[in-house]
Amino acid sequence: MSCGGKKNVMQPRAKEEFLQLLEPLYPRLSRYALAITKNSEEAKDLTADTVLIALEKFEQMKSHEHFAGFLFLIASRLHKRRRYRERFRMNYNSVAAEAREDSAQHPDQAAEIAIVLHALEKLPEKMKQAIMLADVADLSLEEIRTIQGGTLSGVKSRLKRGREMLQKHLGIRKDFTMALAGKPALKKGEYYAL
Repeated sequence: MSCGGKKNVMQPRAKEEFLQLLEPLYPRLSRYALAITKNSEEAKDLTADTVLIALEKFEQMKSHEHFAGFLFLIASRLHKRRRYRERFRMNYNSVAAEAREDSAQHPDQAAEIAIVLHALEKLPEKMKQAIMLADVADLSLEEIRTIQGGTLSGVKSRLKRGREMLQKHLGIRKDFTMALAGKPALKKGEYYAL
């Protein structure tokens, strides 16, 4: 029996492969969505919509080798599209935004995150996105290049210059050693405050 239109049904093997690829990336995708939306509900929506679109287009992928880049590219484009549309919907109300309670984070963590996010907003868009993709979503340079376009050296340059600008805005020195305090050596994306 045919009902006129034929619906594309995903094969069970493809679903299993999709879930296996998604599982280790899902926490990173959630963190990235929260970092770019700055709102837990919007982040959940963005994450869910990203997973749905990725699932629908999964069988069209030629190679599943770059699944992480594929996933974060979808999230990035969805967010940009929503942000563009929202410009026409409503005006930002700073009083309402400040009055809204945030129960998800400890107050001192929320203050630190707010300071870093404020400093990130001062960076050029591509630098800010590269830092979030590298340090929040933990994507490789190649995956970031796939999302942003351009060259690998361009991505490296944006990350280096963006991190330096971020350190300057935050009053942080990367070369500050914590040997006297007995702290461990710096890891990727970590900075010590003066």
